[in-house]
Amino acid sequence: MPPKKTVYSLAGFERFCQGLPLKDGSPLVLEPFQKRILRDHFAGVVEEVVVVPKKNGKTTLFAALALYHLTAWPKADVVVVAASAEQAGILFEQAADMVESSALAESLEVRGRFGGAYRQIRRVDDASARIRVIAADAKTADGVLPTLALVDELHRHPNGELYGVLSDGIDARSGRMVTISTAGFDEASPLGQIRTRAQEFGSYRRRGAYCHARSDDGAFVLHEWSLADDDDRDDLRVVKRANPLKRLTVAELARRKNSPLMTPARWARYACGVWGVPDDAWLEAKDWDSLAVDIGGVVEGEEIWVAVDAGTNPGVAYAARRDSDAVAVRTEIGDGEVPLAFLEQRLIALAESFDVKEIVWGSEEFRRSAEILEARGLPVAWHPYRAQRLSAFSSVLLETIREGRLRHDGDPVLRSQVLGAVAKETEVGGWRLLRSPQSRGVIAMAVAVHQATQVRRSPTPLILYGRVG
Repeated sequence: MPPKKTVYSLAGFERFCQGLPLKDGSPLVLEPFQKRILRDHFAGVVEEVVVVPKKNGKTTLFAALALYHLTAWPKADVVVVAASAEQAGILFEQAADMVESSALAESLEVRGRFGGAYRQIRRVDDASARIRVIAADAKTADGVLPTLALVDELHRHPNGELYGVLSDGIDARSGRMVTISTAGFDEASPLGQIRTRAQEFGSYRRRGAYCHARSDDGAFVLHEWSLADDDDRDDLRVVKRANPLKRLTVAELARRKNSPLMTPARWARYACGVWGVPDDAWLEAKDWDSLAVDIGGVVEGEEIWVAVDAGTNPGVAYAARRDSDAVAVRTEIGDGEVPLAFLEQRLIALAESFDVKEIVWGSEEFRRSAEILEARGLPVAWHPYRAQRLSAFSSVLLETIREGRLRHDGDPVLRSQVLGAVAKETEVGGWRLLRSPQSRGVIAMAVAVHQATQVRRSPTPLILYGRVG
């Protein structure tokens, strides 16, 4: 423990934060919920776990705490760890920004920024006092004896070994550990297990969206902000209760929710703090089932936009426009290996029964078939199914479903593919549905819906394509 003459307190930390500028130049001012979290830390709680949705300033808060600990705790050794070194580096880089934009630059030295091999912040007057990023491999943490361990996104750690190593390490120097995370998917993950044990404490309480638990000896504390399972995740005022940061307003939550890049799974976990929603889930069964109709589906003779995704379990989807930007869809999904000649004949038959405006294809195995169809006078259009385009197709499909503008016939095969489809984040921050033999019907439907709805809304198509050549 620091000697009595050393001031290491919540009041001292508040004063310290006044000298840390945020990105807009204003000083870091602690909010009530942040003081609630830190009150336990400064009271001497050894292990503290904080679970709160994204965008609630937890990285900023704990970057500041790392710097304060470095300056106020003798022989401080602060370690920042996460499931990946890159994730741990996010907190480190924010702390480095605070140093270089404040008076701390005179007393602290930043080394190895932006992915350097040895990322550290050291005290100029005592090089042994430092903040450092360590690899997420527990073996590399053996022998680490921190005075403060900051564990980021514990729900992503493959096991609890690293947490155990750090827990042993802080005991050796009477240190403290703070774990900061968003809600996880797997209750069997290290964070899930800790959370489950905390819920079994006699002290565990939920008050609205705030949950708190303390071990009998007072050495462990849990703070969590999350919606209960039966709370309405679409009611933004309810969601706001799980997001205590004042700057995170209902209007900002609405902007995030309405983004075409937001999926129900990401909203549930990262905005509502709800556990148990898989990362790759993109749609809930109730949202799909609510759009099934007996009347109002695709009718022979009307205008349709068609898309085909060839391969194992090929999908052919067609969409017809309805009033108020709604669209009716029908999807035919093959079983196993279906001859291309069969798909060609099916598309020719559709052209005889409907007013086909366009037949989109995007996989190389269908190129010869597309040439045959074009020779028959069908309006084929090449639209390669690559990541960026699949992201646009997927986002439009989800938006159409969310807004209740899609009609389908309740086909059980399509339903299975819709609910089993996997979403993946793209390299530029968006998401897309993954193409596979288990999702060809969904992909074809997404393309058909995109073309049927977006071409009319824009003077020119949102995505350009070339004819077969």
